[in-house]
Amino acid sequence: MDDGPVRIGAGLFALHDPHRGFEKAFNRYYERDHMYGAAILAPWTIAGQRFVATKDLKAMRYPRDDSPFGPVDDGSYLTMYWIDDGKLATQQAWVSEQMKLLAEVGRTFDERSVQTATAYDHLGSWERDADGVPPFLALDRRYAGVVWAVLERTDDAAVEDLAAWLAGQFLPARYAGSPVAIGAMFAPRPKEPWWPAAAPEVPGVGERVFVTFFVETDVREAFAPWFATLGDDLAATGRARALLVAPFIPTIPGTDTYIDQLW
Repeated sequence: MDDGPVRIGAGLFALHDPHRGFEKAFNRYYERDHMYGAAILAPWTIAGQRFVATKDLKAMRYPRDDSPFGPVDDGSYLTMYWIDDGKLATQQAWVSEQMKLLAEVGRTFDERSVQTATAYDHLGSWERDADGVPPFLALDRRYAGVVWAVLERTDDAAVEDLAAWLAGQFLPARYAGSPVAIGAMFAPRPKEPWWPAAAPEVPGVGERVFVTFFVETDVREAFAPWFATLGDDLAATGRARALLVAPFIPTIPGTDTYIDQLW
């Protein structure tokens, strides 16, 4: 079972902010209802986990001009879901119908802003250890933190080639012997046919690679030595630039921890 049958085929990334004054209500709505009723219970969902960026973590994000999702400090809660290989359409069809049912019975929450909530193709993963945690278990492993990096290609190589170069050359050289255990890579997908007609087109298709770095130690302590120069070092290669490098820590399920530290 070193290379078992469960494989990540796609990821869902949802970046949200509660409206001020609704932090507790949003935290409980998303964690105790929406996350399960509209995602975890869907067929072919492998795992899901919520992360949070407190005010001090947001201050570490860069570049400091606007991110791909608006002002760089927007987006307090990042939720990730892994979807089984080849099953995204089935999973999303269930979600689409479920969202209609939830809306009919009032299980929605308007006091929030959505920076992004869409599906991404899995391009592969870099793994520090030859026999470490498989990427499909990364969300269940509950690492001490993650760094979410949005990268954009700057040469003519396809995003698949950029991901292969990252996994085969850049990341092994950079993170060998570090507290960074996994770099899971995804690319945005075109707008799905079942999305509402008014939904915007997905930016960055064919141009961007999203990397979730899973960090074993306090992400605040790991950020300066391992991530602060990631953007500059990538730019120096001529192959990619960083549009966003952002640290997060896990939420503590069942609690309202961190709701008073977002702003």
